[in-house]
Amino acid sequence: TPMCALRTTTGDKYCALTCKESSDCGTGACQKIMGVGLCTYSSAALITDVKTVTAELEVETNPTHYGDPSTGCESDEEAVRVQGLAGDFCSPKCDSSGSCPSDVPKGDSATPMCALRTPTGDKYCALTCKESSDCGTGACQKIMGVGLCTYSSAALITDVKTVTAELQEQEMII
Repeated sequence: TPMCALRTTTGDKYCALTCKESSDCGTGACQKIMGVGLCTYSSAALITDVKTVTAELEVETNPTHYGDPSTGCESDEEAVRVQGLAGDFCSPKCDSSGSCPSDVPKGDSATPMCALRTPTGDKYCALTCKESSDCGTGACQKIMGVGLCTYSSAALITDVKTVTAELQEQEMII
């Protein structure tokens, strides 16, 4: 997909082809920079006037709650990693009545539930699932018999709250 994603050191902007895997790039390769793939092609020996550019990737926030933290969380969410599970997800706090936002990522059929609690008593929402097909592009991972939708951890995300889980009256402690 063409995208204005590159900037020279002098501020000039250039377009690039974004990709998810190398097959998206024809004869090129998909190389990830800050979690976004760019199509690259082997250098030709005769080309000598190639500008050096830096990636200027504008990562858009998820359009719904419970999304993949690698593309940003909503303003009322935190990126959460439940100890014992591989993967992260965006988690909003439960409201005072224990309710959770109902907007879920496209393709998800999992159920929002006030299912997590921090050791300090803060309650957070998660998408509960029975199988991975409930989680759209995520995966259903079980902890203490309850499935939670998670997304593969992105190596570049460093501001993820690591939490623990305990089953207590249909809540997990995080």
